Amino acid sequence: MLKYRIYIALLIGVCFTATTFWVLVSLGSGLAAGMMGIAVLMPGIGAVGLVAGLFGPVRCCESPLPMLVANGLIYSSVAFLLTWGLTSGLQEIRFRRFARSFILVVVATTALTWGGVWALGRAWAAPSDEALAVRFKQHRGDLEILVSMTREDLEVIRVADTFIWRKDSAAWPRPESEWGITKERWNEYRRLFRKVGLAAGLAKDTQSNIYFISHTEGTVVHGASKGFVYCERTGASGSAYLPCAESQDSGKHEDGKGEGSEYHRLVEHWYIYSDWD
Repeated sequence: MLKYRIYIALLIGVCFTATTFWVLVSLGSGLAAGMMGIAVLMPGIGAVGLVAGLFGPVRCCESPLPMLVANGLIYSSVAFLLTWGLTSGLQEIRFRRFARSFILVVVATTALTWGGVWALGRAWAAPSDEALAVRFKQHRGDLEILVSMTREDLEVIRVADTFIWRKDSAAWPRPESEWGITKERWNEYRRLFRKVGLAAGLAKDTQSNIYFISHTEGTVVHGASKGFVYCERTGASGSAYLPCAESQDSGKHEDGKGEGSEYHRLVEHWYIYSDWD
């Protein structure tokens, strides 16, 4: 019976650790998933760091394998103690039946979780340039309406589903009288956002270029976005956004800090853009 308890504990520890790592890899761009994944894996990270400190410089962190092994052993130890306590009163025949059933449940749950995380990762991933190009063709008229609306709402520089920024204030919430647009106008913006698929709304820069944000991701220290940019003027200023300043069909820039952007032209004034930091 001891070996069955060991098998169960190892299976639980390994599956739990591997699933957590898969969540972190697939969904770690989301703040909540990233923080939860790091928190769960922290015991193994700390253990590897402790071993590295005791035995001098160790090339431990080029691969996640040492951390995963450490977490697997830690959580397997916890699972062994729990399994021992829960099954100590079972007879051998009943215990073996329980063990086989439990192993099937753990394997099935792990497989379903991996599949669910994979599906969420695909659903939350940034759209491809090809997909955005198709969306632009389908909704160019709606995007042009949004351009006209932002030109009329001069004091507003950012509109999203849940907040509005003005040139003189990004504070939110604010009284409706200080939004810069009416509630009906905001609802029209949001209707068009949903129709076009602009998950994060739109923003304007100081050059009056307009960013239609289809996808955002990131944590407290890193982030990325992707969507369309409408260049009010091209080649007008070195301080304008890259595609608008360069007036080329495509381009890419990244500095030494890892901050950068990439773009390519759709039609005159319109580009697909992505940026990251």
